[in-house]
Amino acid sequence: MTQGQLSLLGAQVTAAPSPDLAAEAAPAAAGPALLSLPPVLTIALAALAAVLALAVVLLLIKNSRLRKKLRPAEPPAESAGFAEVAQIKVGKLHAQGAREYQQDCFAVSDPALIPSHGLLAIVADGMGGLEDGDKVSMATVETILGAFPYLPPEEPEWQLLELTRQAVQQVNRMLGEEGLRKSGSTLAIGLLKDGRFSFLSLGDSHIYLLRDGALMLLNREHIFRNDLALRAVNGEISLQEAYADERGGGLVSFVGMGQVKYIDIPAEPVTARPGDKFILMSDGIYNALEPDELCAALAGDAEEAANRLNELIAGKGYVNQDNYTGIILQCVGGLSDSEEKED
Repeated sequence: MTQGQLSLLGAQVTAAPSPDLAAEAAPAAAGPALLSLPPVLTIALAALAAVLALAVVLLLIKNSRLRKKLRPAEPPAESAGFAEVAQIKVGKLHAQGAREYQQDCFAVSDPALIPSHGLLAIVADGMGGLEDGDKVSMATVETILGAFPYLPPEEPEWQLLELTRQAVQQVNRMLGEEGLRKSGSTLAIGLLKDGRFSFLSLGDSHIYLLRDGALMLLNREHIFRNDLALRAVNGEISLQEAYADERGGGLVSFVGMGQVKYIDIPAEPVTARPGDKFILMSDGIYNALEPDELCAALAGDAEEAANRLNELIAGKGYVNQDNYTGIILQCVGGLSDSEEKED
Protein backbone atom coordinates (compact mmCIF):
# COMPACT_ATOMS: atom_id res chain seq x y z
CA MET A 1 0.00 0.00 0.00
CA THR A 2 1.47 3.39 -0.94
CA GLN A 3 1.83 6.36 1.34
CA GLY A 4 -0.95 8.18 -0.45
CA GLN A 5 -3.33 5.23 0.11
CA LEU A 6 -2.56 5.13 3.82
CA SER A 7 -3.09 8.88 4.07
CA LEU A 8 -6.55 8.50 2.57
CA LEU A 9 -7.42 6.03 5.33
CA GLY A 10 -6.35 8.51 8.01
CA ALA A 11 -2.91 7.10 8.91
CA GLN A 12 -0.09 9.44 9.67
CA VAL A 13 2.97 8.29 7.74
CA THR A 14 6.45 9.78 7.44
CA ALA A 15 9.05 8.49 5.07
CA ALA A 16 12.48 7.59 6.34
CA PRO A 17 14.82 10.55 5.57
CA SER A 18 17.71 10.05 3.25
CA PRO A 19 21.19 10.75 4.67
CA ASP A 20 21.42 13.99 2.75
CA LEU A 21 18.11 15.24 4.10
CA ALA A 22 18.45 14.04 7.70
CA ALA A 23 19.33 17.47 9.03
CA GLU A 24 16.42 19.10 7.29
CA ALA A 25 13.93 16.41 8.33
CA ALA A 26 14.89 16.40 11.98
CA PRO A 27 12.93 19.49 13.04
CA ALA A 28 9.74 18.13 11.43
CA ALA A 29 10.15 14.79 13.16
CA ALA A 30 10.18 16.53 16.52
CA GLY A 31 6.54 17.67 16.17
CA PRO A 32 3.32 16.05 14.85
CA ALA A 33 3.47 14.63 11.32
CA LEU A 34 1.70 16.97 8.88
CA LEU A 35 0.44 15.61 5.57
CA SER A 36 0.02 17.51 2.40
CA LEU A 37 -2.55 15.61 0.24
CA PRO A 38 -2.39 15.70 -3.52
CA PRO A 39 -4.96 18.06 -5.13
CA VAL A 40 -6.84 15.15 -6.75
CA LEU A 41 -7.46 13.49 -3.38
CA THR A 42 -8.52 16.80 -1.81
CA ILE A 43 -11.12 17.32 -4.54
CA ALA A 44 -12.32 13.71 -4.19
CA LEU A 45 -12.75 14.06 -0.43
CA ALA A 46 -14.64 17.32 -0.84
CA ALA A 47 -16.97 15.73 -3.40
CA LEU A 48 -17.55 12.73 -1.12
CA ALA A 49 -18.39 15.03 1.80
CA ALA A 50 -20.85 16.95 -0.39
CA VAL A 51 -22.56 13.71 -1.48
CA LEU A 52 -22.87 12.54 2.12
CA ALA A 53 -24.31 15.88 3.21
CA LEU A 54 -26.87 15.76 0.38
CA ALA A 55 -27.86 12.21 1.38
CA VAL A 56 -28.41 13.31 4.98
CA VAL A 57 -30.58 16.24 3.86
CA LEU A 58 -32.70 13.98 1.62
CA LEU A 59 -33.15 11.48 4.46
CA LEU A 60 -34.29 14.24 6.82
CA ILE A 61 -36.81 15.49 4.24
CA LYS A 62 -38.16 11.97 3.71
CA ASN A 63 -38.55 11.38 7.45
CA SER A 64 -40.28 14.74 7.83
CA ARG A 65 -42.78 13.85 5.11
CA LEU A 66 -43.40 10.43 6.66
CA ARG A 67 -44.10 11.98 10.06
CA LYS A 68 -46.49 14.41 8.43
CA LYS A 69 -48.25 11.55 6.62
CA LEU A 70 -48.61 9.51 9.81
CA ARG A 71 -49.91 12.46 11.83
CA PRO A 72 -53.49 11.92 13.06
CA ALA A 73 -55.95 13.24 10.50
CA GLU A 74 -57.66 16.52 11.19
CA PRO A 75 -61.47 16.44 11.39
CA PRO A 76 -62.98 17.00 7.92
CA ALA A 77 -63.94 20.57 7.27
CA GLU A 78 -67.49 19.56 6.37
CA SER A 79 -68.10 18.32 9.92
CA ALA A 80 -67.23 21.68 11.47
CA GLY A 81 -70.19 23.43 13.01
CA PHE A 82 -72.32 20.30 13.41
CA ALA A 83 -73.47 19.52 16.91
CA GLU A 84 -73.72 16.02 18.30
CA VAL A 85 -76.93 14.04 18.00
CA ALA A 86 -78.88 14.64 21.20
CA GLN A 87 -82.20 13.01 20.35
CA ILE A 88 -83.68 10.45 17.96
CA LYS A 89 -87.20 10.87 16.62
CA VAL A 90 -88.96 7.85 15.12
CA GLY A 91 -91.55 7.68 12.35
CA LYS A 92 -93.29 4.41 11.36
CA LEU A 93 -95.61 3.23 8.59
CA HIS A 94 -97.03 -0.26 8.15
CA ALA A 95 -99.90 -1.22 5.85
CA GLN A 96 -101.30 -4.28 4.11
CA GLY A 97 -101.72 -2.71 0.69
CA ALA A 98 -103.83 -4.77 -1.72
CA ARG A 99 -102.63 -8.12 -0.39
CA GLU A 100 -104.92 -10.57 1.40
CA TYR A 101 -102.73 -10.58 4.50
CA GLN A 102 -99.72 -8.83 5.99
CA GLN A 103 -96.31 -10.54 5.71
CA ASP A 104 -94.13 -7.62 6.78
CA CYS A 105 -92.97 -7.35 10.38
CA PHE A 106 -91.04 -4.58 12.10
CA ALA A 107 -89.89 -3.35 15.51
CA VAL A 108 -87.97 -0.57 17.27
CA SER A 109 -86.13 -1.27 20.51
CA ASP A 110 -87.12 0.28 23.86
CA PRO A 111 -85.95 3.95 23.97
CA ALA A 112 -84.86 3.34 27.57
CA LEU A 113 -81.99 1.26 26.14
CA ILE A 114 -80.53 4.16 24.12
CA PRO A 115 -77.91 5.27 26.73
CA SER A 116 -76.49 1.76 27.09
CA HIS A 117 -77.33 -0.03 23.83
CA GLY A 118 -78.45 2.55 21.30
CA LEU A 119 -81.65 2.41 19.24
CA LEU A 120 -82.29 -0.65 17.05
CA ALA A 121 -84.72 -0.72 14.11
CA ILE A 122 -85.75 -3.90 12.28
CA VAL A 123 -87.75 -4.46 9.09
CA ALA A 124 -88.45 -7.98 7.79
CA ASP A 125 -90.45 -8.56 4.61
CA GLY A 126 -91.94 -12.06 4.37
CA MET A 127 -91.61 -13.46 0.87
CA GLY A 128 -95.05 -13.54 -0.74
CA GLY A 129 -94.07 -16.12 -3.32
CA LEU A 130 -93.34 -18.68 -0.61
CA GLU A 131 -95.36 -20.24 2.20
CA ASP A 132 -95.73 -18.70 5.65
CA GLY A 133 -93.63 -15.63 4.95
CA ASP A 134 -95.41 -13.86 7.81
CA LYS A 135 -94.26 -16.51 10.29
CA VAL A 136 -90.66 -16.23 9.17
CA SER A 137 -90.62 -12.43 9.31
CA MET A 138 -92.21 -12.46 12.75
CA ALA A 139 -89.78 -15.07 14.09
CA THR A 140 -86.87 -13.05 12.69
CA VAL A 141 -87.96 -9.79 14.34
CA GLU A 142 -88.89 -11.41 17.66
CA THR A 143 -85.55 -13.20 17.90
CA ILE A 144 -83.53 -10.06 17.21
CA LEU A 145 -85.59 -7.80 19.45
CA GLY A 146 -85.50 -10.32 22.31
CA ALA A 147 -81.73 -10.83 22.13
CA PHE A 148 -80.75 -7.17 21.74
CA PRO A 149 -80.92 -6.11 25.43
CA TYR A 150 -78.69 -9.02 26.47
CA LEU A 151 -75.82 -8.47 24.06
CA PRO A 152 -72.39 -7.88 25.59
CA PRO A 153 -70.94 -4.39 25.01
CA GLU A 154 -69.08 -5.23 21.80
CA GLU A 155 -68.64 -3.24 18.59
CA PRO A 156 -71.91 -2.57 16.68
CA GLU A 157 -70.73 -4.69 13.74
CA TRP A 158 -70.27 -7.69 16.02
CA GLN A 159 -73.66 -7.08 17.63
CA LEU A 160 -75.51 -6.97 14.31
CA LEU A 161 -73.77 -10.11 13.11
CA GLU A 162 -74.64 -11.92 16.32
CA LEU A 163 -78.28 -10.84 16.16
CA THR A 164 -78.49 -12.02 12.55
CA ARG A 165 -76.83 -15.34 13.40
CA GLN A 166 -79.39 -15.99 16.12
CA ALA A 167 -82.30 -15.08 13.83
CA VAL A 168 -81.06 -17.30 11.00
CA GLN A 169 -80.56 -20.28 13.32
CA GLN A 170 -83.94 -19.78 14.98
CA VAL A 171 -85.78 -19.70 11.64
CA ASN A 172 -83.84 -22.72 10.36
CA ARG A 173 -84.86 -24.70 13.45
CA MET A 174 -88.46 -23.55 13.08
CA LEU A 175 -88.68 -24.59 9.42
CA GLY A 176 -86.68 -27.81 9.71
CA GLU A 177 -84.79 -29.42 6.82
CA GLU A 178 -87.96 -29.99 4.80
CA GLY A 179 -89.13 -26.41 5.15
CA LEU A 180 -85.96 -24.58 4.10
CA ARG A 181 -86.37 -22.41 0.98
CA LYS A 182 -90.12 -23.00 1.06
CA SER A 183 -90.52 -19.92 3.21
CA GLY A 184 -88.38 -16.85 3.82
CA SER A 185 -87.99 -13.21 4.71
CA THR A 186 -85.72 -10.27 3.95
CA LEU A 187 -84.01 -8.47 6.81
CA ALA A 188 -82.83 -4.89 7.36
CA ILE A 189 -81.35 -3.85 10.72
CA GLY A 190 -80.14 -0.39 11.69
CA LEU A 191 -78.43 0.57 14.94
CA LEU A 192 -77.93 4.19 16.03
CA LYS A 193 -75.45 4.24 18.88
CA ASP A 194 -73.11 6.95 20.17
CA GLY A 195 -73.71 9.14 17.12
CA ARG A 196 -72.95 6.40 14.59
CA PHE A 197 -75.29 4.37 12.38
CA SER A 198 -74.47 0.72 11.64
CA PHE A 199 -76.57 -1.59 9.51
CA LEU A 200 -76.90 -5.09 8.08
CA SER A 201 -79.22 -6.41 5.40
CA LEU A 202 -80.31 -9.60 3.62
CA GLY A 203 -82.51 -9.61 0.53
CA ASP A 204 -83.97 -6.53 -1.17
CA SER A 205 -85.23 -4.31 1.66
CA HIS A 206 -83.60 -0.89 1.41
CA ILE A 207 -81.67 1.26 3.90
CA TYR A 208 -81.31 4.96 3.05
CA LEU A 209 -79.64 8.07 4.39
CA LEU A 210 -81.36 11.41 3.74
CA ARG A 211 -78.83 14.22 4.25
CA ASP A 212 -79.07 17.82 3.08
CA GLY A 213 -81.94 16.95 0.75
CA ALA A 214 -80.08 14.09 -0.96
CA LEU A 215 -81.35 10.52 -0.63
CA MET A 216 -78.60 7.88 -0.69
CA LEU A 217 -79.12 4.11 -0.77
CA LEU A 218 -76.66 2.54 1.68
CA ASN A 219 -77.09 -1.18 1.06
CA ARG A 220 -77.04 -3.55 -1.91
CA GLU A 221 -79.85 -5.82 -3.06
CA HIS A 222 -79.24 -9.56 -3.07
CA ILE A 223 -81.09 -10.40 -6.27
CA PHE A 224 -80.41 -12.80 -9.13
CA ARG A 225 -79.76 -9.97 -11.58
CA ASN A 226 -76.50 -9.16 -9.80
CA ASP A 227 -75.37 -12.76 -10.18
CA LEU A 228 -76.31 -12.63 -13.87
CA ALA A 229 -74.33 -9.39 -14.27
CA LEU A 230 -71.27 -11.09 -12.78
CA ARG A 231 -71.65 -13.96 -15.24
CA ALA A 232 -71.82 -11.43 -18.06
CA VAL A 233 -68.63 -9.74 -16.88
CA ASN A 234 -66.92 -13.13 -16.87
CA GLY A 235 -68.07 -13.76 -20.45
CA GLU A 236 -70.45 -16.61 -19.63
CA ILE A 237 -73.52 -14.76 -20.97
CA SER A 238 -74.16 -11.44 -22.69
CA LEU A 239 -75.25 -8.28 -20.88
CA GLN A 240 -78.46 -8.37 -22.90
CA GLU A 241 -79.21 -11.84 -21.54
CA ALA A 242 -78.40 -10.73 -17.99
CA TYR A 243 -80.85 -7.83 -18.03
CA ALA A 244 -83.56 -9.54 -20.06
CA ASP A 245 -83.87 -12.51 -17.69
CA GLU A 246 -87.29 -12.40 -16.03
CA ARG A 247 -85.86 -14.07 -12.92
CA GLY A 248 -83.59 -11.07 -12.26
CA GLY A 249 -85.61 -9.79 -9.30
CA GLY A 250 -85.58 -13.11 -7.44
CA LEU A 251 -83.81 -13.15 -4.07
CA VAL A 252 -80.55 -15.07 -3.78
CA SER A 253 -80.01 -14.50 -0.05
CA PHE A 254 -82.72 -14.43 2.63
CA VAL A 255 -83.62 -15.70 6.07
CA GLY A 256 -85.13 -19.18 5.72
CA MET A 257 -82.88 -20.57 2.99
CA GLY A 258 -80.66 -22.45 5.45
CA GLN A 259 -77.14 -21.12 4.99
CA VAL A 260 -77.48 -17.55 3.73
CA LYS A 261 -75.41 -16.66 0.68
CA TYR A 262 -74.81 -12.92 1.16
CA ILE A 263 -75.07 -10.26 3.82
CA ASP A 264 -74.47 -6.55 3.35
CA ILE A 265 -72.63 -4.72 6.13
CA PRO A 266 -70.50 -1.55 5.84
CA ALA A 267 -66.79 -1.43 6.52
CA GLU A 268 -67.38 1.50 8.88
CA PRO A 269 -70.48 2.97 10.53
CA VAL A 270 -71.92 6.22 9.20
CA THR A 271 -71.24 9.22 11.44
CA ALA A 272 -74.64 10.76 12.12
CA ARG A 273 -75.34 14.50 12.03
CA PRO A 274 -78.28 16.46 13.35
CA GLY A 275 -80.79 16.64 10.51
CA ASP A 276 -79.91 13.20 9.14
CA LYS A 277 -82.62 10.63 8.59
CA PHE A 278 -81.95 6.90 8.31
CA ILE A 279 -84.78 4.97 6.68
CA LEU A 280 -85.42 1.22 6.57
CA MET A 281 -88.17 0.08 4.19
CA SER A 282 -89.60 -2.94 2.44
CA ASP A 283 -89.93 -3.02 -1.35
CA GLY A 284 -93.60 -2.13 -1.08
CA ILE A 285 -92.54 1.50 -0.52
CA TYR A 286 -89.72 2.10 -3.00
CA ASN A 287 -91.45 0.15 -5.79
CA ALA A 288 -94.60 2.28 -5.39
CA LEU A 289 -92.91 5.71 -5.53
CA GLU A 290 -90.53 7.51 -7.84
CA PRO A 291 -87.19 8.52 -6.26
CA ASP A 292 -88.08 12.23 -6.27
CA GLU A 293 -91.45 11.48 -4.62
CA LEU A 294 -89.73 9.40 -1.97
CA CYS A 295 -87.13 12.09 -1.28
CA ALA A 296 -89.71 14.89 -1.04
CA ALA A 297 -91.99 12.91 1.26
CA LEU A 298 -89.17 12.21 3.70
CA ALA A 299 -88.46 15.89 4.39
CA GLY A 300 -89.45 17.41 7.72
CA ASP A 301 -90.37 15.67 10.95
CA ALA A 302 -90.10 11.85 11.07
CA GLU A 303 -93.73 11.24 12.02
CA GLU A 304 -94.98 13.69 9.40
CA ALA A 305 -92.77 12.03 6.78
CA ALA A 306 -94.19 8.62 7.63
CA ASN A 307 -97.74 9.96 7.26
CA ARG A 308 -96.91 11.55 3.89
CA LEU A 309 -95.45 8.31 2.59
CA ASN A 310 -98.55 6.41 3.66
CA GLU A 311 -100.85 8.94 1.97
CA LEU A 312 -98.81 8.94 -1.24
CA ILE A 313 -98.81 5.15 -1.57
CA ALA A 314 -102.48 4.83 -0.72
CA GLY A 315 -103.25 7.58 -3.22
CA LYS A 316 -101.63 5.64 -6.05
CA GLY A 317 -104.43 3.08 -5.85
CA TYR A 318 -102.36 0.22 -7.26
CA VAL A 319 -104.44 -2.94 -7.57
CA ASN A 320 -101.35 -5.05 -6.87
CA GLN A 321 -99.90 -2.89 -4.08
CA ASP A 322 -97.58 -4.97 -1.91
CA ASN A 323 -97.44 -4.85 1.88
CA TYR A 324 -95.31 -1.88 2.87
CA THR A 325 -93.35 -1.05 6.00
CA GLY A 326 -90.92 1.72 6.89
CA ILE A 327 -89.03 3.08 9.90
CA ILE A 328 -87.57 6.60 9.91
CA LEU A 329 -84.86 7.49 12.44
CA GLN A 330 -84.40 11.26 12.61
CA CYS A 331 -81.27 12.66 14.28
CA VAL A 332 -81.86 15.84 16.27
CA GLY A 333 -79.17 18.08 17.76
CA GLY A 334 -79.20 19.99 21.00
CA LEU A 335 -80.59 23.12 19.35
CA SER A 336 -84.09 24.49 19.60
CA ASP A 337 -86.60 23.60 16.91
CA SER A 338 -86.19 27.04 15.31
CA GLU A 339 -82.41 26.64 15.14
CA GLU A 340 -82.38 23.01 14.06
CA LYS A 341 -80.94 22.40 10.61
CA GLU A 342 -83.55 21.75 7.95
CA ASP A 343 -83.16 18.91 5.43
